[in-house]
Amino acid sequence: MSAGRAIAECVLVVLLSLLGSLLGSLTGWLPAAPILGMVLPVIGATWFLHREGIGWRDLGFAQRMPLGRFFGFTIGTLVLVFVVTSFVVTPLARALGAGPLDVSLLEVLIHDNWINYLWFLIPISWGSAAFGEELIARGFLLHRFTGVVGAHGGVILQAVLFALAHAYQGWLGVANIFALALVFGYAFRLCGRNLWPLIAAHGIIDTLGMTLLFLGRTDLVVGADTSG
Repeated sequence: MSAGRAIAECVLVVLLSLLGSLLGSLTGWLPAAPILGMVLPVIGATWFLHREGIGWRDLGFAQRMPLGRFFGFTIGTLVLVFVVTSFVVTPLARALGAGPLDVSLLEVLIHDNWINYLWFLIPISWGSAAFGEELIARGFLLHRFTGVVGAHGGVILQAVLFALAHAYQGWLGVANIFALALVFGYAFRLCGRNLWPLIAAHGIIDTLGMTLLFLGRTDLVVGADTSG
């Protein structure tokens, strides 16, 4: 596949995500934006892969992995993300003047609200984020970028794009998400290009975040503004 076509497909997938989020927000139903924002790009990426003659299994989804190896990579990825974001990226970003994460709006929606908590936990954290984002970022985009700029360049490019997609979290959020995406990208390569440990790690990270917001413990969210 030519580099031009590969980049064009990546751009189209990103645009489909933006379109889905916009259409979802127009419904007035809060969960619709992140859900449609991932459903449309997954459909688009699936079509592009079909035209190439491959499927998601070829990109690391639904592949078997020994249970011990799965748990090892999942836990290792979680620990490394926590260490890098908590003790390296966040202190450095704050020292350079980045403001704290503002999670107040999400906390208002989720705190002590079981219905919103479950919506954000199951279809969004585990559906759109864990499954959808890993399929797109560490699956499709990394596959395309690697074919254009090589293995290391592909990991870096997918991390940049993934971080920019979380720009609503501010500079500190972008920095932490970039670090997470780098860890996930290299973990994907080291574990034999299997998405399952990353899907599990991603879901656990988001579950922890949503649960802390539900409990009102923003003081335990990495980089969050706890002044209020």
